[in-house]
Order: sequence, then structure tokens, then C-alpha cells
Amino acid sequence: MNKLSCEVVGDLLPLYYDEVCSADTRESIEAHLATCEQCTTALHKLQQSSNLPFEVIVKNKQESTGLASFKGYWHRSKAAAFLKGLLLATAVCGVIILGYTGLFRWNITEVPSNVIKITDISRLKDGKIAYHVKMTDGYLVNRVKGQTEGDGIFYITPMRPVIKTRKSAEIGLGNRYDTIDLELLNGKRTDPSTKIKAIYYGPEDDKPILIWKQGMELPPATAAVEAQFVDRN
Repeated sequence: MNKLSCEVVGDLLPLYYDEVCSADTRESIEAHLATCEQCTTALHKLQQSSNLPFEVIVKNKQESTGLASFKGYWHRSKAAAFLKGLLLATAVCGVIILGYTGLFRWNITEVPSNVIKITDISRLKDGKIAYHVKMTDGYLVNRVKGQTEGDGIFYITPMRPVIKTRKSAEIGLGNRYDTIDLELLNGKRTDPSTKIKAIYYGPEDDKPILIWKQGMELPPATAAVEAQFVDRN
């Protein structure tokens, strides 16, 4: 048989070790092993691995399987932890946004009457009631709501967030001239026969300021007050 290479001997070593190769092949392998230290070492390693007790082989397989299972569990745990962290971060961000909106942007707090100052109440030439309103505490008013009670009382209530913000300009809802159109308010009532009897500025349950009531004669607006509404009409 021709002289074998190390690659061929490496492929044939398991057959040689198990004694299932032909006599000529065995003779050629042994001739190669006699002169090749590398293949001889490979044969020794094959012999050592095959001489391990059955229990050790089983244990090694179990440990290998257990390691693979732990690796899978570790990756699953990391994915679950990431998902939990993402959900928690999303929830925290949601709470922060809602908290910020509720405290700084959501206009749910009524401005108390003791910081509201109403002046220059008068009647414009077009019949509207004019007045000047100012918040003496210097904080912004973000919204003004109007509400009519069944008894014909109309309340104008300034609103702001829980956390107040100081005004950035002198003119705004908290410091301005404004008007009330009685004819328009009466036209919007469910029962047209029931007219608006009085108009107050401020929260209903906090001593609101009277602007007008039936029978009240208001002075005519001055030219300066009329001029306040030239650009608005």
C-alpha cells in the first residue's frame, strides 16, 4: 500500500482503534505512526477519550446539556428583563408627562376672588358691557370659563394650573379689557323666556364680584375704553 498522508491517517485512526480496518490498511497506518509524532499523539488522545468511564461520559453530556439549557434561560431572562425595564421606563415617562400636564398645563384650578380686581365697568355704544379685569397676584390666567345657572346667574371664572406661572407680559387674560354680550348670552339659553339676571366674575362659591344685574344702569364707556375694542370688532 502506498505511503499514507497525515490527513488520511487522521481519518482512519478511529477505524484503526476500533480494529475494523483491513490488514493492509492497519499495516500502512502503523508504518506511518512509527515515523509521525503528530498522528501518534492523535491516537493517544483518541485512546484517552475512549477510556473514560461510562459514568463520566454521561456526566459530561449532562453538564453540556445543562450548560446549554442555562444559556437559553440566561438569554430568555435577559430578554424578559429588557422587556420589563422597557415597560417600567414607559410607565415612568407616562406618569411624569401626566404629572407635568396636570400640575403645569391642565387648567383645573379656579382663581380665588380675593385676587381678582374689576374696574371700568361701562356700557359700549353697541350695547355690550365692558370691564377691566386684573389678577393682583401677578400670575397667568390660562383660560376663562363661563357658566349659566338655572336661576339666570352667569359666572365668569378664570382658571389656571395647580402650579402657577408668573406672567411674561402685561397684557393677557389676567390683565385686560373685556366685554359681555348680553344679547348673545340670552340667545344661547335653553329657555329664551328666562333672561340673564346678573353677571359675576369669580368662582360661584367664593364671593364672586358683581359686574351687572337687572335694573343696574351702567355709565357709557369713555373714548379710551371704546378704543380698546376697535381692533376686536
